[in-house]
Amino acid sequence: MKNASRAVFAALLLPVFAAGAAQADETNVAPEVLVSAGIEPLPTKQVASSFTIVTAADIETFQYRDVVDALKTVPGLHVVQSGSRGSQTSIFTRGASSNQTLVMVNGLPINDPASPGGAANLANIPLDNVDRIEVVRGPQSALYGSQAMGGVVNIITKTGNESPVTTLRIEGGTLGTLNTHANTGGKADNVDYFLSLSREATDGSDVTPVRLRDARGKEKDGNEVVSASGRIGAKLNAHLSVSAFVQYTASDTDIDDDGATAGFVPVFQNFDSTYESKRLQTSGEISGRFLDGRWRPRLSVGVTQYKSDLTDNPDPGGSIYLANVEYKGRALQTRFENALDVHPQHLLTFGGSYTRDDYSSNGLRDFGGFVVTSASDADTDAFAVYMADHMNFGERFFATVSLHHDMPDDLKNHTSYTIAPGYDLPETDTRLTASYGTGFKTPSLYQRFGSEFSAFLGFPAGQYTGNPNLKPEKSRGWEVGIEQGFAGGKARAGATWFENRVKDAIEIIFDPLTGDSTAANLQRFDVKGLESFIEINPTERLTARIDYTWMSLDTNTTAVVGALTRRPRHEIGFTTSWLPFDGTVFSANVQWVDPDRDIPRDGFGFYIYQAPYTVVNVAASHRLTESMQLTARINNLLDKTYEPAHGLEAPGIEALAGIAFSF
Repeated sequence: MKNASRAVFAALLLPVFAAGAAQADETNVAPEVLVSAGIEPLPTKQVASSFTIVTAADIETFQYRDVVDALKTVPGLHVVQSGSRGSQTSIFTRGASSNQTLVMVNGLPINDPASPGGAANLANIPLDNVDRIEVVRGPQSALYGSQAMGGVVNIITKTGNESPVTTLRIEGGTLGTLNTHANTGGKADNVDYFLSLSREATDGSDVTPVRLRDARGKEKDGNEVVSASGRIGAKLNAHLSVSAFVQYTASDTDIDDDGATAGFVPVFQNFDSTYESKRLQTSGEISGRFLDGRWRPRLSVGVTQYKSDLTDNPDPGGSIYLANVEYKGRALQTRFENALDVHPQHLLTFGGSYTRDDYSSNGLRDFGGFVVTSASDADTDAFAVYMADHMNFGERFFATVSLHHDMPDDLKNHTSYTIAPGYDLPETDTRLTASYGTGFKTPSLYQRFGSEFSAFLGFPAGQYTGNPNLKPEKSRGWEVGIEQGFAGGKARAGATWFENRVKDAIEIIFDPLTGDSTAANLQRFDVKGLESFIEINPTERLTARIDYTWMSLDTNTTAVVGALTRRPRHEIGFTTSWLPFDGTVFSANVQWVDPDRDIPRDGFGFYIYQAPYTVVNVAASHRLTESMQLTARINNLLDKTYEPAHGLEAPGIEALAGIAFSF
């Protein structure tokens, strides 16, 4: 009754807050086009692979704060944030491991070579400059090579529109939260630009649950993110265009690293453990249109640099552990790609790429006399060539055949392919799709060349040594789907069945006698599942959608099953928005998650099965004038206590209100 009363009370307050800024800027890419379909964007009606597009209008309507918030609503994805905002965040796409989803910004990868698995940390990626987020599920290595084994997330930033617009926003609320944003964009003659600056900060809440706290009581685990970005484009003449993008993001997050007292009593609260990270991405491209527009070449290059610092000092009356470790990573990629209209029914795309990743780590962690020293330095190069043929026969049948040949350094060459046909029947508003494809992921630099030396009171106590003989992880997957429209387009339902088989999955193994460890290809696991949805739009002002994902995993290895944790069997998502009158929007999104097994943080028991949890977020917006908007939202409306990762608690109820000025 308490939660129900709170929900009713909050709902009644929403009109009072009259939250604003729901009228999003016009998106720069048409919603019926999928940019991440390959070298050349394709109409969504001609894409057979499963995809989801989160538009700028969605971001404004539901008032998502960062990429993590936006992706939690995507079917087939399970997003795990290890505690409060800003904490390490992983994404599991259709059961694939967190490092098997390729994450890009404007088509260039941002997966971190300095992370153990080479995965991208989705935390601390702001949305103020984001035009849309595209998610393509299933094996995509035939389009994007390594790391796209489970799927692709492409974050596409805004460009300037015809009329220059400057927007200033400020938002504050409970948990000591204060967010400020400023951006400006426009177009002058043949030059367009978009500049953005933001700072988001919160005192946060204690990420350690009550049951694991010590006598010192609770603390606040805060987070601060500062980000600046700029994107500029110019049309040089009738044939050539250029563009450049730069983004710098710095974050400082309080984390509760596990510790112990001098008497080796576990301590799960850590009052001064912090994780600082910096990311600088720069990219540019030149594109052309020749042969009356039939040949469209593009040359692009991008460099992303990472620097992270893990710091921990002994706490008075708490943990005696100490840590001071620095991680550096850099990823460079250059591509030359072409789109060629060889026939009215055939779009041929082809190209090549060169990628270089390098990383280093240094420093130590002292676990009360047990010292682990990080001293790694490695790099790798890879070349690839690829091509695809998109076929379109009339308005009904379409198909894409893709081929990608990768030539990674010191590893065997690998060829991936995808066949994705579809059939559209406009008379009955029915759409049938299917795809079959292969995927692969090269081992990370840490898995191949990483090194960590351990000692206990000066005596050797085990060492991690990378395995340069690791084989790439590989997969085969297929899916079939159907979408059906009803009531003259006012309702739609769909379902997609998928199956994937992953083999040569990489795990860390230990020698019980020496304590040494390394990485090895050990596991094979199979994934199958169903993604389904029902969407209704009874009027232009009211929308509602419910998504249900069911997934099952099987493994042929019983001794090593770490890769199968944090894969929920059931997830349900519900989103709705209502525009009662022009300039005012109410919205809500609800997530129900039935977690599967996890490894307990307190170390008692090999597995833990957590209880299901429900998270309700509501938002509203109201435009006071053409240049002034109000916003309000409540996160975790029912004040649910839940742990996305065992032993790491998500924030409780949070209320925020803000104002935006545009001129």
